[in-house]
Amino acid sequence: MARRAFLPGLLPRENKSGPLDHTLEVKQLLASSMGGFGTVSVSNWASNLSAAARRAWPVERAVAEAFERTVWVFKAVDSIAEHQANLDYVHRDRKSGEIVEDDPLVELLNDGQANKLETGRQLRYRLSAQVLLSPRGAFVEITSDRRGRPIRLDLLPPGRTRPMPGKNGDLLAYYETITPDGTRIPIPAERVRWFRKPHPTDPYMGITPLQAAGLSVDQDFLAKIYNSSFMLNDGRPGGVLSVEGRANESDARKLEERFGRGPAEAGKLTVIGGGKLSYVDLAATPRDMAYGDMAARAKEEVLAAYGVGETVLGNSSGRTWDNAEQELFTFWTITMPPHMRILTTGFNAESAARVRGEFDTSTVEVLRRSAEARRREAREEVKEGLLTLDEYRVIAEYDPFELPHTRALYIAMGKTPIPTRPEDAAALGLASPDSGPPQEGVAATDVGAEQPPGEDPAGEEASADPAATADGAADLATGQAFAMMQGFLDGAETKAHPQPSGVGDVRDDAEIRVREAVEQLVRRLVQRTAARVASPKLRKGTRHFVAEYKADTRVGDAPLDADRVADVDQWQEEAAAVLAPVLAVVAAEAAGGLAGGPVAGVSAGAAVDAAVAQARAWLVAGIVGAARRLGARVREGDAAGKDIDRLVADVRAQLPDLEGWAARAAVQGATGLVHAVEYVVAADLAGPGGLVSATWRTRRDGQVRPSHLEADGQVRRAGAPFDVGDAALRWPGDFNGPVEEVANCRCRVRWLVSRGR
Repeated sequence: MARRAFLPGLLPRENKSGPLDHTLEVKQLLASSMGGFGTVSVSNWASNLSAAARRAWPVERAVAEAFERTVWVFKAVDSIAEHQANLDYVHRDRKSGEIVEDDPLVELLNDGQANKLETGRQLRYRLSAQVLLSPRGAFVEITSDRRGRPIRLDLLPPGRTRPMPGKNGDLLAYYETITPDGTRIPIPAERVRWFRKPHPTDPYMGITPLQAAGLSVDQDFLAKIYNSSFMLNDGRPGGVLSVEGRANESDARKLEERFGRGPAEAGKLTVIGGGKLSYVDLAATPRDMAYGDMAARAKEEVLAAYGVGETVLGNSSGRTWDNAEQELFTFWTITMPPHMRILTTGFNAESAARVRGEFDTSTVEVLRRSAEARRREAREEVKEGLLTLDEYRVIAEYDPFELPHTRALYIAMGKTPIPTRPEDAAALGLASPDSGPPQEGVAATDVGAEQPPGEDPAGEEASADPAATADGAADLATGQAFAMMQGFLDGAETKAHPQPSGVGDVRDDAEIRVREAVEQLVRRLVQRTAARVASPKLRKGTRHFVAEYKADTRVGDAPLDADRVADVDQWQEEAAAVLAPVLAVVAAEAAGGLAGGPVAGVSAGAAVDAAVAQARAWLVAGIVGAARRLGARVREGDAAGKDIDRLVADVRAQLPDLEGWAARAAVQGATGLVHAVEYVVAADLAGPGGLVSATWRTRRDGQVRPSHLEADGQVRRAGAPFDVGDAALRWPGDFNGPVEEVANCRCRVRWLVSRGR
């Protein structure tokens, strides 16, 4: 097995490309005249450094004199680099937004082995540190295998690597690095990634915070040197007591011996015997203590240049909790994003055009608390009637329901819904009386029209019979007379329960609710299925996967997994979850419309629940059939050789048909559920020994099928089926009836209840 060379970019290699065929030059790197960076003594600081030299901060000096010697530079650079390295680097598909798995570059930059000496996170730490310290930026050499997949990452020495311009206006021809022995090594530009904060005037240089805060770093160092020298050399006593007159040599030596050096002698009081005494105070002056203020200002300027607060460094003393929290929030929203963008931009050239690199900040606690606070604020605004439920779901990063009741504003007093769209007023029961009756049901369709699997709707065939209309008042009088006669015969209290037509009709309101929910489901089904077809995760291993390298093993010949594209089990659960609350509201309104209040009996309540469950199962079966149909289309199109764009277009083309089915399903679903609930409530109102009779009524318009016109006016005891064509139906929209008699049925039943004794 071939051995891998250490830092291959620094080793001589055979170059066959032509433009990089330079003769290797040996250059002797001379030591600095100042004895090397990091070794300059305080005594020759000013004499050996010109003003330009003091402003220059090459990476060697930045590391030796700032990072390794100044605590604030070290902690600022360490905090930024460490926080960045702790985050996961991910690749996300630009269209679908899904995270791309099994990417070799992502593995190298996270927990993989970037090279023999360091892991991906260690390399990223050093990369961030070099970007923050090196004015020329940082350089990463990428080694790829024969298939073009990155297998190794190496940081080139930033102080000895530079970009080389080409001829005829070519800004970059190759990169050049110099080995420790002075050998120049050219490296092809496509193998190196350059990371830097761009310089405003020099495209071949970057800029670092040290170039702005360099003087503050010097001041911090000199202040500490001054303080150390002051404590080591100052042996002044706290004061001197002296006598007037001349002192001989022995007295002078004795006086000198009284003044030792070092901090152990500082502050002592010495006494000289003799005649008249006088006292001299030798305490330190404010000028002697000026180093403290200088160091404090230098710290503030250095941390400001790097954009790092002391809370980020681990010191939150002297701050309130809110101030400390704000420092952390500022660090993650102002300091870190530009720095992380430098790194992701540098590696984006190695990623495919359809993928973007980013850092996963979902685990950052201060950002999570900020998002939670925004959601709490949004919930309060919903309670006060300032936001709709759909607007809150967008803020909370959920999909909106897009229903009239979730688009409405609810004011605090009584939670009265305020429609935000004119078309929602009727669904919320707030339409004005003169707005006219709601539109009739969906127009009739052919029985043989294509429908989702599991559902065979049939349209109500038109019957133009002008004589079929009758006076509603006469029908009501007949019904009331029948009820009175039945009550007289039974000796019981009798009450008629007709259902109104037009504005406020329970069945029409239920149809609107159900249609909104089912249409939302089918739209979501089509959009999600199309997104999954285009998802890189599901295209992996198939001919549809776009190769990101010269020989990408993720490209294969397997067919698309249609069962995952349209997951039937998932859609069954989601449809049941969406429809359950909507149908429960419909059932409650139907029961309240007939009984004037909630159902009292336990057995009646269970029967209503059973009716809701049957309606939900019927509608869910239609959604599941639609999902199977979409999966089958994807499977057939893939087998026919269609590309991803054609498959996605085929899926989206099914939306109009599915929306039409949703409208028709809402008609039968609302009709069947409302009558099933009303039957239960009517029986509950009648009680033991009571009598319930039902009269079949059509809409008496041009859309009623002939068999329903013949059934118009039939009267049956509750539970006895109506004769409708060749079918026996318990009520209009009976889920157990044949499709040719129940699909698109808008007929109604008038209930007459005779209470038992």
